[in-house]
Amino acid sequence: MPAISSPRSGGTQPSDLLPEALRPQPGRIRTIAHRGDSASAPENTIEAFAAAVAAGSDLIEIDLRLTADGDAAVIHDASALRTTGIDAPVAELTAAALGAADAGSWFGSEFAGARVPMFGAVAEWGAAHPDVGWLIELKGRWTAAQLAGPVAAIRRHGLAGRTILQGFEPETVAAARNAAPDLPRSLLVLRREDPEALLGRLRALDVAGCNPIGQLPSQVPGLAARLREAGYSVYPWTLDEPDEWGAAGASGVDGVITNRPGPFRSWHGRRWSPAGAEALAS
Repeated sequence: MPAISSPRSGGTQPSDLLPEALRPQPGRIRTIAHRGDSASAPENTIEAFAAAVAAGSDLIEIDLRLTADGDAAVIHDASALRTTGIDAPVAELTAAALGAADAGSWFGSEFAGARVPMFGAVAEWGAAHPDVGWLIELKGRWTAAQLAGPVAAIRRHGLAGRTILQGFEPETVAAARNAAPDLPRSLLVLRREDPEALLGRLRALDVAGCNPIGQLPSQVPGLAARLREAGYSVYPWTLDEPDEWGAAGASGVDGVITNRPGPFRSWHGRRWSPAGAEALAS
């Protein structure tokens, strides 16, 4: 395979845009808790984030959606129904209405009363937990103006040195660059595509990383290696089983986004050779 030159000038790599603590490290696969430790607590709640920290996660992945009054709610689905019982789009609910809903009972009675947090509250909580990073997915299309509130919260609570913004929509990723050029960004990739075309998209968006769905790095021969050689970090999602972890690790990824951060960390410590020679699936 021919060498791929860095898409950035001056000898730097795209991943150099990442905070030093989050840059790729040989032999290390970072643990990224998907919506928090969502196997142990209701997703995208403070309870799930606390469980992720307790499990030793390197980063916590969360989702942001705009409410009817322009706040940034930490919730995955476009509808509030699945996690709160409110049969309405998040975009049609005020922050107060959404924040008052019970977002825990669907997961277990012991979590009754857990809330859908607004991002400002999460950023404040994050300030008290300085050892974990944040991977923030911007759901749907955002403008730079709509990102002003979340960016201000990131700065106010000292999270800028441990935060990555990501999204599927090129317009949203570009808006994030315009709103906060210093905050690193990653592109989420849902479908298989020509690696060279993908690299062109990454260069155009000036991102630090590429985060593909599932086993795409292992299903497309050499994809992770090409991305890494071009200087991008690679965090596939959402991998929850040892055979998936092994395949991803063998393909050369930098981190794994998982609903099960505790078991992944245990597996990584026992089963993954830092030299990259072999990953065992159990």
